[in-house]
Amino acid sequence: MRDQIGALATVPLFSMLGDQRLRRLAAHSAVRTIASGTVAATRGEPASHLLVVESGALTAFHDSTQGRRVNLGDFHAPCAVDKAAVLDRGGHTATWQASGTTRLRRFPRDEVLALVDDVPAVRRHVLAHLAAQVRHHQTERIRATLDDATTRAAIWLVQATATHGRRIPLPQGQQGLGEAIGATRVTTNRALRHLARDELIRIEPGAVIVLAPELLAHRAASSSR
Repeated sequence: MRDQIGALATVPLFSMLGDQRLRRLAAHSAVRTIASGTVAATRGEPASHLLVVESGALTAFHDSTQGRRVNLGDFHAPCAVDKAAVLDRGGHTATWQASGTTRLRRFPRDEVLALVDDVPAVRRHVLAHLAAQVRHHQTERIRATLDDATTRAAIWLVQATATHGRRIPLPQGQQGLGEAIGATRVTTNRALRHLARDELIRIEPGAVIVLAPELLAHRAASSSR
């Protein structure tokens, strides 16, 4: 139980809780380890539990009726995902798939709502998270409307360096990057070649190497935000 409490305390949503409340959460949760590619939750299905990533990562995506996939981001442990779906009963906002071997802990919706009701610090955390999401989605809509694909690729690569450093893996290749920035594979390839031509990056099989981080960040800053 002590190991479980320690793991929960690293999750931002639970980091302000005392041991007693963490023990209650652990007692009311279920743990599951899933393999890479396994779907943990499907967009639209009822969100009866909050998903917490204890190790590994989940990728969020949406498949359109026309067969186009939009990658909504990778969420690495420790974190709680899709809080909005648990709060509004509207169903999961994305399909959540393991991007590697991933350990998940599931918390009943009622326990999460009781936590929000009982602990002001948790309530403030959730409100701040939702406000940040609103800002993020507004920014992404502006980017998708006004920025070219090369700028969107530069922004994505700059953000990815925070997690991966200068060598950024593309597990799904350029197709996966295109899903993340809202572009076709052909357009994504052209955008990467533009950045490579300017000697900002080097393209390798399954990865992008950032050669000039500061200049790439400057290219990303030309966004129309």
